Amino acid sequence: MKLQEYYRRHAASLLFRRVSPINLERPLISFTFDDFPQSAWTVGGAILEEFGVRGTYYASLGLLGEETPSGKIVSAEDLPHLLQRGHELGCHTFAHCDSWDTSAAAFEQSIIDNCKALNRLLPGATFDSFSYPISLPRPLTKAKMAAHFLSCRGGGQTFNVGKADLNQLSAYFLEKSRGDLATVRDLIDRNAQARGWLIFATHDISPQPTPFGCTPEFFAQVVQYAIECGAQVVPVIDALRALGVPGSERRTARRNLASSATASATPTTVSRPLVSILIPAYNAEDWIADTLRSALAQTWEPKEIIVVDDGSTDQTLAVARQFERLGVRVVTQENQGAAAARNHAFSLSQGEYLQWLDADDLLAPDKIASQMAVLEHTGNKRLAMSGPFGKFQYRWYRAQFAPTELWEDLSPTEWLLRKMAQNLYMQTATWLVSRELSHAAGQWDTSMLSDDDGEYFCRILLHSDGVRFVPEAKVYYRAFGYDGLAYVGASDKKREALWRSMQLHIGYLRALEDSQRSRAACVTYLQRNLIHFYPDKLAIVKQAEQSALDLGGRLRPPHLSWKYSWIKTAFGWMLAKNASRVLRKLRWSFAKIWDRTLFRLEKGRDIEKNWDTPALAPPSQ
Repeated sequence: MKLQEYYRRHAASLLFRRVSPINLERPLISFTFDDFPQSAWTVGGAILEEFGVRGTYYASLGLLGEETPSGKIVSAEDLPHLLQRGHELGCHTFAHCDSWDTSAAAFEQSIIDNCKALNRLLPGATFDSFSYPISLPRPLTKAKMAAHFLSCRGGGQTFNVGKADLNQLSAYFLEKSRGDLATVRDLIDRNAQARGWLIFATHDISPQPTPFGCTPEFFAQVVQYAIECGAQVVPVIDALRALGVPGSERRTARRNLASSATASATPTTVSRPLVSILIPAYNAEDWIADTLRSALAQTWEPKEIIVVDDGSTDQTLAVARQFERLGVRVVTQENQGAAAARNHAFSLSQGEYLQWLDADDLLAPDKIASQMAVLEHTGNKRLAMSGPFGKFQYRWYRAQFAPTELWEDLSPTEWLLRKMAQNLYMQTATWLVSRELSHAAGQWDTSMLSDDDGEYFCRILLHSDGVRFVPEAKVYYRAFGYDGLAYVGASDKKREALWRSMQLHIGYLRALEDSQRSRAACVTYLQRNLIHFYPDKLAIVKQAEQSALDLGGRLRPPHLSWKYSWIKTAFGWMLAKNASRVLRKLRWSFAKIWDRTLFRLEKGRDIEKNWDTPALAPPSQ
C-alpha cells in the first residue's frame, strides 16, 4: 500500500511537465476554493473583498445546489455575481471526478461537459485554470490537461519556486494546518523570502467547518498576513500573467470582458467573432494529432475547427476522427489536392475570420487571440494579419525564428515588392483574414500544384488595406525540404504551375504600382526563379526572357555554386543541376534523420525551455 501511495504521489509529478520559470520582484499568493460551497463565496469571498483582493473558485457545475461533504454548493445564480465582482471561475470537472480513479478519457469528457455547462449558463465565459479533484492525477490525465487550460493546480502542501509545473502547480490546503496559524505564517514568510508563488486551497468557510474547510476567523487572519507580508494577492489567472505565461494576458482581458457581461442579474451574451481554423490533410497520420491539439489549445473563443481529409491512404482520417468528441468537424473527399481541400473547408465554415493551418504545423496557444486583439482594436476587417514563423522538423521546441523584411506592418504594394525583390515568403498559417477579405479574393486555385498559397495571399493583399504584423502570433512550420507541396524539383506540372504563379505575381504587383522600382523587382523575381526552368524548359525560359525585356531588364543564365560549376563545365548544365538536386535531398534526408534521432533521445527527459510554444506535452512524454 505504501508503495502504491508513493507511486501515486510521484508518477504524475515527474512526467508531462510544462515548466515556467518564476522570476518575481514581489512574491505571489492566490486563494482558491474547490467544489465550491456556498460559504466559500458568501463568507470567503466577502473576507477577500474586505481586504481588497479576489480569489479563484474551481467549480464542478454538475453539483450546483447540491449538498456535499464540504457543504451546499453554490447555485447557478451566484456565478454571474462572482465574475462581476472580479473573482476568477475555474474548472473542477463536471461530475467532480477522482483524478486518479477516473480514466483519462472519462476525465477529459467531464472537463468538456463542464465547459459546455458554463457556456449554457454564462455565454462567452470560459475556464482558464483547473484544479484536480480529490487526488493527484494519473500521468495520462495530466498530459491531456495542457490542451485545455493555462494551468492545473494540485496539492503538495508547499509553494512554487524556481520553476513551476503549470500542469501540476503546488498548493497548500488550509484545513490540513488544523488551525495552526504559526505554521501558515511561516509558510508565507518562506514564500516571501524565496519570491515564489504560494497557492492556498480550501473548501467551505464557516463557523463549524467540515473537515475540508476552515473558520472565517482563521481564514481572515491568513488573508491579512498574506497582504502584510508584501505579496501580490491575486487570482490564479492574474498570477500567470505576472509570471509571463503565454496566453494569460489575453485570457485576463477576456475574463474582464466576461465580468462586464454579467453586470446584470441575467447573464448576457458576449458577442465575439467566430474564428474558423481550416485544416486540409493528406497522409499526415504522424502529425495531425499534434496539429489538432494546438488548434484546440487556442485561447480565442469562440472557434470552430474543420479538417478536410483529401483522400489519405494512411490513418490520417482515423486519427482526426478521434478528436470529433472534442468538437472538431472531420470530413473526407476524394484526392483532389490541397487547394481543393481548402475550398471545401471554407465552404463548410461559419467563421467571421479564417485561420488556415496545414496538417503538420502548429500554432502557439495565443496565436489567434493576439491577432484578433489587433483586429478588434482597429475595427478594420480589410486588414490582413500576419505573424512570425519558426522552422522545425521534429523538435518544435527548437524551432528557428529568422526575421525577414516581411515581418512588419506593410502596405500591399510594399509587401509584394519586398517579397519579389528579396525572394521572401510568409508561411500559410501565419495569416488570419476576415471572411470579407476571403470572399473578395476568391477561391484557392486548384490548378496550382506549387505556390498555391503564395498566389492566393497575393489576391488577399490586393483587396486588403495592408498587413499588420503581430510579433506574439507565433507559428511552428514543419519543413522537411523536399517532402512537401512547396518543393518544385523536376516535376513538370509543378514547374508549369510555378511559372503561372510567377506571371500572376508580376501582374498583381504592376496592378498596384507600375513604376521603375516595381518593374525592377519583377525582373529580379524572374532571375531568382529562372533556375527552376533552365535549361530544360526552354519554352518557359524564352517567355521569362521576353517578360524581362518587356519590363526593361535582361536575364542571364542562372548561377551555380562553385561545388557544381566544374560538373557543368565537364558534363553540361543538366547533369550539374541534377547533381545539385540529389545532394540537396541527401542533406535534407540526413538532417531529418538526425533531428528525429535527437527528438527520440530527448523524449523522456525534462528539458528546460521557454514555454512560449504550442500547447503540446513536453519531450518528457
